[in-house]
Formats: sequence, structure tokens, C-alpha cells
Amino acid sequence: MSRTIRTFEATITNQQQVCDDLDQLGWAASKLWNVGRYYAQEQWDETGEIPDDGELKTELKGHERYTDLHSQSSQRVLEELA
Repeated sequence: MSRTIRTFEATITNQQQVCDDLDQLGWAASKLWNVGRYYAQEQWDETGEIPDDGELKTELKGHERYTDLHSQSSQRVLEELA
């Protein structure tokens, strides 16, 4: 199954206004990545299998770090991790 990845490049002209928001979003994505990575390691240690993105999303959907971001953003972070 092929996957298409599109990258968009933008220039921020109002950096002072969005800097704090972008920092918070980056921090939240990083923390969700860490939670997902920890869960994947636990599953690997217990079963010898790495969870796919569907399992990560299902298991972490109610986690505080998942809800720190918009659901689509959280899903995308976990898809990249899987």
C-alpha cells in the first residue's frame, strides 16, 4: 500500500502572536509521542508485537495527552509513531 505525504511550507508573519500557541502544540505533540512510545514498548515487552496505529488510537483516546490536541492532530501523531 503506497502512502502519499504532502509537505506544506509557510512563512509566519505574526510570530509574536502565535509563538506561545505553536510552542504549546509542539509540547503537546511531543508528550503524546512519548505516551504512545511508552505504550508500544509495554506491548512489545508483554506480547512481542508492536501495536498498529488503530490500537494506539483506541488505547490512548481517553488519555490526557491525547485530548491536549485536536483529535485529528493526535491521530496523526500516533500514525507517525506506528
